[in-house]
Amino acid sequence: MRRAVRGRRQQHGAGARVRWSAAATAGLLVALAGCTSGGGTALPRPASSACARDDGVLRIVTGSDLSGSGIRSKLIDAWAADHRNLKVEVVELPDDADGQRSQLVAALQAGNKDCYDIVNLDVTWTAEFAAQGLIDPLPDSLRGLLDGGHFWSAARGSVHYKGKDWAVPWNTDVGLLYYRADLLGDHPSFKTWHDLTQAVGSFDRTRDKRLRAGLLTQLAPYEGLTVNASEAVWREGGDIAEGDGDDVAVTVEGITSLAGSVRQEEKDTDTLPVIGRTSLTLDETGTVEHFLAGEALTMRNWPFAAARLAEAETKGGRDTGAKGPRPVYAVTRLPRPDDDPGGSAAALGGQNLAMVRDSPNAGAAAELIEHLAGAGAQRCLRDGGFVPALRSGGEGRCDAEKLVSGDPPASARPPKLLGDSYRTALDESLKGARTRPVTPYYAAVTRDIQEWVYGRLTDAAPMSVPDFRDRLRKALSGR
Repeated sequence: MRRAVRGRRQQHGAGARVRWSAAATAGLLVALAGCTSGGGTALPRPASSACARDDGVLRIVTGSDLSGSGIRSKLIDAWAADHRNLKVEVVELPDDADGQRSQLVAALQAGNKDCYDIVNLDVTWTAEFAAQGLIDPLPDSLRGLLDGGHFWSAARGSVHYKGKDWAVPWNTDVGLLYYRADLLGDHPSFKTWHDLTQAVGSFDRTRDKRLRAGLLTQLAPYEGLTVNASEAVWREGGDIAEGDGDDVAVTVEGITSLAGSVRQEEKDTDTLPVIGRTSLTLDETGTVEHFLAGEALTMRNWPFAAARLAEAETKGGRDTGAKGPRPVYAVTRLPRPDDDPGGSAAALGGQNLAMVRDSPNAGAAAELIEHLAGAGAQRCLRDGGFVPALRSGGEGRCDAEKLVSGDPPASARPPKLLGDSYRTALDESLKGARTRPVTPYYAAVTRDIQEWVYGRLTDAAPMSVPDFRDRLRKALSGR
């Protein structure tokens, strides 16, 4: 199996990937972060720059596997070993999502001269690739996989556009709230945003002088900001964009609450800001680093962060030289709407497998996708460091344990509180995960959201709310 890799650059969520053993954690899942920042690295080509549609090579295009386990390629290798009449080539793209999207679109619009068969798409890209005719609707053999509620519902919904199914969910992601159990107790109540702000406002910061804020999150101007803005609006019971074309309803009330929670960290005051201005510079990896340094009571992040925290706690925490309690970590669901504490305000992340339009190896491509989305492969995907999109992928053993090689790291046996709370929080959050705007113009929509929200957060005098609503409606209409 040949593999073409170009432009590999570590990005968000690519920190120390740790495998959480299913036996030790009863199916505990770990995942990569679902957001990456912008960029413009050139799209890599296969090992041979020329290809022929009948050359007997099946090509799958994906972002590079930042888990450190190489599990995705190993699963593809295992399938290829049983199909020796066909060579399989994995083309790994640069790590930043915006660069992947724009240049993969350009390559397929130019006629797919590199003969790609399968593309691994971010959940926010499926509608765009479908609308532009870059991928084919699923054949009957794959559509059947989506019936019966076997996939997490939000992941299942992310592959549906204009009455058709265009991809199969592969791995998924969802926002979670991590917290310092040694400072807040084992099971604090953070059902609503009000609960969280009250806990921060009443906390005695003299208990740990390293603390600088109540919450760390991703508010730098990249996709993470769109996620946080969406979750802020959902907490208020709304949706940033709901509807189609000129009938789109744009809601921004939650952004006001988010902006009001951000203020400068000050060492000599008795109270903590709910969100410090440090978050305006952070992505997912940076957020974990600041949280491990003891700078906040809570952290919003993706499932991958659980392994980082488990590793740190198992090793005794970070020795910064500062006096403070030894960290004990746990995780729960993100705050929900005040008037609907049983609802959800957690964003969906993840990737979907789609067949390139007029794939030269459509039959084999469908077989490979079916294999990768099956329960056996999904369990191995879990043990390799991803959250499987298939519900049953979180339980049971990976039969091909040889695929997940290497000595178990320290966090393969996570601290009990973190392990137990993680499993519960992840399952509950995935049941209600919500999608960002489903639109073929997502690149323009997320750019406009980031620009306007960042201006509100930094007091940069952005356009008025009515003007923003009008601009977003135009972006959603492709104007």
